[in-house]
Amino acid sequence: MRKYILPAAALAVVAGLTSLAYVNGMFNKDITVSFAPAEVAMPKILLLPAAVGECQRRRVLDDFGGAIDNIDLVDGKTKVVVFKRLPLIHSETTYYPSSSDRTNCESFAKDGPVTVSQHGPVYTAIERDATGFKPVRERKYDLDGKLVSAGNLIEDGSKFQTDFFSTAGLTTRSETYNLTSNSVESETLYRPDGTALVRQALKPSETDFKREHFSADGQVVVSKESRSYGNYSISEMYANGKPRVDASRGQGYTSLKFYRQSGTEELQVHLWSDRSITFKHYNEDGKPYLETRWVESKSGPVDGKGYRPLNLVKFIETNEAGRHIREFNIRPDGTIEKVTLYKNDEYLKGRIEYAFNKQGQVVSYKARDEEGEQLPEVIVAPGSGPNFTVPASHQVLTQFSIPAGIDKYDDKIATEVYHGGH
Repeated sequence: MRKYILPAAALAVVAGLTSLAYVNGMFNKDITVSFAPAEVAMPKILLLPAAVGECQRRRVLDDFGGAIDNIDLVDGKTKVVVFKRLPLIHSETTYYPSSSDRTNCESFAKDGPVTVSQHGPVYTAIERDATGFKPVRERKYDLDGKLVSAGNLIEDGSKFQTDFFSTAGLTTRSETYNLTSNSVESETLYRPDGTALVRQALKPSETDFKREHFSADGQVVVSKESRSYGNYSISEMYANGKPRVDASRGQGYTSLKFYRQSGTEELQVHLWSDRSITFKHYNEDGKPYLETRWVESKSGPVDGKGYRPLNLVKFIETNEAGRHIREFNIRPDGTIEKVTLYKNDEYLKGRIEYAFNKQGQVVSYKARDEEGEQLPEVIVAPGSGPNFTVPASHQVLTQFSIPAGIDKYDDKIATEVYHGGH
């Protein structure tokens, strides 16, 4: 989305300012530029400390608790502050000096007693909310009336975003200010054609940053990346902006989450430095149903990367709440070593563990009662116990791809302290 501005219209007693497009919103309401009335009673003169940058402030009260202040500033500019009721500010409009000799307080004194200031072109215009503290809209102009920057209250009213413009009228940068923490939260950089390129936390460093990358038209976030001490993460999106894959990497591990276009989670993958992999599968509704664990075999052919085949060593079937139904432990040769059944989805209560010989036959079982207490082990004749088989679908190694570039900080992460594990 290209973002242009137009020259400001010639200022009248009340003038509207140009509306502009944001990455995530629209400037769809003009700011009213305020001038003090031409015919008013002589105002009350307020002399404030020099530290505030004012020569003098002339206040005219209305009959409803409000006021209008005309202010002469030490740098030659003038300002009009409108109060709906004191001391709550409704709007502030600052003007360039009305002439080149407006440079200090003495230059204003030449006018003698006046009720209003002589204003030059608009420099800034600000509107505040009903509290009088939070800015709602802000515009800044150059001497020729071209918009230099434009700000708007965004999201739920907790943030204020300001766009900055080139002389050609294209957005060059945006800045988001958090009104809760009173700090600049992020900035957005733009391409030469005025489309958003990347949004990032302010002052990114090699070990601490967050970035969002935009599509070619600047309207959709297509990827995100973040770096923290000992970790690096990448997220890639579908064309509609919904997450497609989240990847995180640290010392000794890589974690992946894959999503369907509908937005539900489809698969989690955890890869460990010992060449073991854990998969967690989710149904169409994003509910878990299967977890499998694979390890590198001790024998077998070696591939081009020097790795041997992966063997299934464990799987856990779960219900939609993620609680265990049954669990299989499998030997490297593919025979079952142990099966655990969970009655009524309870991890301890009613649990039964079956042990197998090397031929894959049940030889004993241990159960827990309804209170979770361990019952004596029962020995059975080989072949006389229940028969269990590993479903063929569980034995298929799930294929997946790792986002490119997830390992680009590995050398730096290797020197950083890691607090994870598996």
